[in-house]
Amino acid sequence: MNPTQNSLPDLRKLNQRLAFNGVRVQAFLDGLTPRMDQLLLAISEGNMSEVGRTSHFIYRCCDVYGYDELALKAGEVCESAAACESVEVVGRKVVRLMGAFGRTSEEAQATMAT
Repeated sequence: MNPTQNSLPDLRKLNQRLAFNGVRVQAFLDGLTPRMDQLLLAISEGNMSEVGRTSHFIYRCCDVYGYDELALKAGEVCESAAACESVEVVGRKVVRLMGAFGRTSEEAQATMAT
């Protein structure tokens, strides 16, 4: 059979690409961890300008990488901070964002393990 007639993909290259994408996704999520820590510190200090800035950064990154739930939750935090809602209200939204981040991280690790 002529190699150019072979319609099967090169599985080695596909496997390498999938592995690289898995590493890239995990690196992205690992890179968000310090930002989440900054967000928790800012909300605990009542620093709404930092909450807004950090949540906006998280929103944009998650939106670009296609993490819709994280982007939605970060956007809610950002909007609440910009609307000068109370620390308690914004804090609840930060907790929801942290929960979504935890679920996303667990799913990514489970996907990479398989």
